[in-house]
Amino acid sequence: MNSWQRSALVFIALVALTVPASAQSGWPEDDANQSSPMPAPATTPPPKPTMASDFDTVPVDQDDGKPKRGDFDAGGRVRFPSGPDEMGEYATFNWVAVDLTGRYFVLDFLSIDGNIPLAIIKPDSFGGAEPSVFGGMTLGLSANLPKMPFAPDAYKTDAGLILTGGYMREGAMLLSDKDFPVFIGDFKPGFEAGVTAKVQLSSLIDVATAPVFIYQTGTDEAANAIQIPLSAIVKLGSVLKVSADAGFFSGDDFSFKGDGGGRIALGGALDVKIGPIVTHAGIGAASLLTGGLYPSIGDSLYIDVNIKYAK
Repeated sequence: MNSWQRSALVFIALVALTVPASAQSGWPEDDANQSSPMPAPATTPPPKPTMASDFDTVPVDQDDGKPKRGDFDAGGRVRFPSGPDEMGEYATFNWVAVDLTGRYFVLDFLSIDGNIPLAIIKPDSFGGAEPSVFGGMTLGLSANLPKMPFAPDAYKTDAGLILTGGYMREGAMLLSDKDFPVFIGDFKPGFEAGVTAKVQLSSLIDVATAPVFIYQTGTDEAANAIQIPLSAIVKLGSVLKVSADAGFFSGDDFSFKGDGGGRIALGGALDVKIGPIVTHAGIGAASLLTGGLYPSIGDSLYIDVNIKYAK
């Protein structure tokens, strides 16, 4: 079985396992979770897989709580992930990443999402190579799905599909937004495909996920990976939101071992929404697994601060 066939089988299995479960459980919109005859559009994640509670997944507030054709949001994420310097010593400010993000709703249920990752502070060398400032870019489509006919009425359900194309430094598409932004090698094309799902467990608590399959070509061979971010979100009124975040990110060839590039992220975040401005602050560990990118859990600590204008 060649690489493309194996990749297709893994993606089909991922969608088959996730869509029925999410449709049966139900995943609602953040600010559109009040009961209504029809569900709010599904959460649309940023092009790069991220914690499901990040502000990029929060829908734009409108009169009826639903984003509409012509709406957009744009902003930036500043990240302080722990990473090594030229001597291999890990520290929080050895690397500083900035992700420029934007989203535009072509239709009420369809958006275009863009992301440009940058490493504005980095060591002069990493693994014998010089890291680049520019990681590349991704551009994708996020489509909300109608409510499944067999979804129970006990929970409000939202689900969607995402398809993203990227042209990034080799292996960069396999990094999560909690990892340090090591951009090395030539630019290689790739894509991400997956689903979004969100369920309202109560008037205060939501649970969200956005599993994706990743494929990126390489100089020697292509890379294949799976990323599964999860979040439990507690809404404290219309202004504050607190979340507990986790993520299961594989290395190449779907390896979840630490020495194979696998990571298990764990952290928390606080979101504050005042008018059209949404701010987000998070902290946690990029990996509870040692080896690979991170020799210890302490070496994987991260801090991120996001701000977004939504219209």
